[in-house]
Amino acid sequence: MPWIVYMLRCRDGSLYTGATNDLGRRLELHRNGRGAAYTRGRAPLDVVYQEVVADRSAALRREWSLKRLSRVEKDQLIMGRDNLPTQSEFRGFGPSLMGFFGRLKRNNNREWFLANRPTYELHVKAPLQALIEEMDVRFARFAPEFVGDPRLSMFRIYRDVRFSKDKSPYKTHAACWFFHRDAGKGVGSEAHGGAGFYLHLAPEGSFLGAGIWMPPRPVLQKLRDAIADDQRGFERTILAPAMKRRFGTLDEEAVLKRPPRGFEPDHPASRWLRFQSFTMGRSIPRTQVLSRQLPKTLEGDYRRLLPFVRWLNGAMGYGAVEKRV
Repeated sequence: MPWIVYMLRCRDGSLYTGATNDLGRRLELHRNGRGAAYTRGRAPLDVVYQEVVADRSAALRREWSLKRLSRVEKDQLIMGRDNLPTQSEFRGFGPSLMGFFGRLKRNNNREWFLANRPTYELHVKAPLQALIEEMDVRFARFAPEFVGDPRLSMFRIYRDVRFSKDKSPYKTHAACWFFHRDAGKGVGSEAHGGAGFYLHLAPEGSFLGAGIWMPPRPVLQKLRDAIADDQRGFERTILAPAMKRRFGTLDEEAVLKRPPRGFEPDHPASRWLRFQSFTMGRSIPRTQVLSRQLPKTLEGDYRRLLPFVRWLNGAMGYGAVEKRV
């Protein structure tokens, strides 16, 4: 017989979680006082949630994961997974954000993730989507051409493992991207998006950033031509004292050893022409990540990075706007 993981609502309103391969018989034992010690004296007992799993081993693992949920998470699960609410306003990330990814790193498999999906929905996805909406409102005030869309800005938790030796199915971090409305949300060499703003949240370290990462070759050539033509303007955006103090210099993740084809080795802008990505940013302490003031922190840094991002987008033909229409 298949196994069932279930929850009972007791007379005092508390919830009991158990697992069995005969729910009718187990419920009768609970109601007669011969089931779990916790349910004795707490009748009447009502079944408010049940879930069929493959076998006893899976049932015990699922039972343990449900028992570790908070009361709010259990109530949301009882309401129905498809009805898990999203936050209408950003109220901060709780410690469960980092705790979830820490456990996922140790249990990176589909079975564990499905068992713990309610935690992901409530403590990662919902608050991150609320943060994206909050930042979209803020961008409308200081950089209207940039968009935060809860559906498009948030990166999927599923990894693309087609060409990777690591077949772990899930990312162990959360991330989102605020993009130019005319450029689209694409990121990387396979996409055609413009420069934008990035947020990365993970137990081992969180950071914010801005720019364009590994653009496709035609876009990269445009940027290099623009730097060669306006080296001084480019340097004004990245070498300003306030920028250097806050963010350092361009990230040197992918830099050629010599200038690319088409540029002389002694070109005045050789230092910058060798870059294959143009990004800047800084790490974010956990205290700031978990603070309700995170949107204010992000806005402050994104405002500082805005001239850099607008320079890059201008080189690609994506202009700034004064207001949204």
